[in-house]
Amino acid sequence: MSRLQQASDRLNAALERLEMVAESTIADKSQQADSDNQEVEELRAQLAAMRADYDRLTEATETVSARLDGAVDQLKFVLSEDPVKKQA
Repeated sequence: MSRLQQASDRLNAALERLEMVAESTIADKSQQADSDNQEVEELRAQLAAMRADYDRLTEATETVSARLDGAVDQLKFVLSEDPVKKQA
């Protein structure tokens, strides 16, 4: 076998190894990207759930606040009527 043929064979073997490494790296990166995409989707779902919880809590807070305001107004009314009853 000539030196040129040996060099050509070594070059071909090196290219095959390089292709295998490149394909393996691409496959690993693709799997990592898929994993990252899945994680992003899970985080989006969690964010949507948290926003829904926040909206429900905001609504409940507004309801409680309105009820407390009404109760305070009633107490003020009752307390302001008390002196009138004592005078009568």
